[in-house]
Amino acid sequence: MSHDNPIHQLMHEHHHILQVVHGLSAIDQDLAAGRMPDRARLRNIVAFMREFADQCHHAKEEAILFPAMEDKGVPHGGCPLEGLLREHARGRELVGALATATAALAGGDASASSAARSAIAGIQQLYPNHIWKEDEMVFPMARRLFTEAELDALGARFEQAEIDLGQDHDRFVAFADEMAALLGQAQ
Repeated sequence: MSHDNPIHQLMHEHHHILQVVHGLSAIDQDLAAGRMPDRARLRNIVAFMREFADQCHHAKEEAILFPAMEDKGVPHGGCPLEGLLREHARGRELVGALATATAALAGGDASASSAARSAIAGIQQLYPNHIWKEDEMVFPMARRLFTEAELDALGARFEQAEIDLGQDHDRFVAFADEMAALLGQAQ
């Protein structure tokens, strides 16, 4: 998956993450109406958020971009990096709660519906705001910090991270598009 620079790659990944996050509304509607949502879709949502959003996307930010920004003088503690890292951790907690609720629902525990809806609400509150901060504040800052050559070097490190992770972007993109279609969102 080659992109012109790593910042554009991260923003492109945000689009797919938001497709899934917004698509959670369809799952929430089923739960609110007392219907059992598609369990395979719920498991796929958890897998997408863990593998694509966290292990791939957040990992590139946390292990490559943010340390490179620190090397350019952006402090690790405080705003914006420490706050973003806390939000990544909160996202992991919420996806973990959704995974637990999904397993309970699959086991026939109808009371897990409330826990699933709570996790969905948290995810839907956290991710759009988090992504806005990165797209509108942090990424423009990063573009100013790095030369074209430095961006190219970061991009090469991103590509190696993708290879090391063995991520299947096409599968994740197809799933994000499927989630967007649940609500009739643009692909």
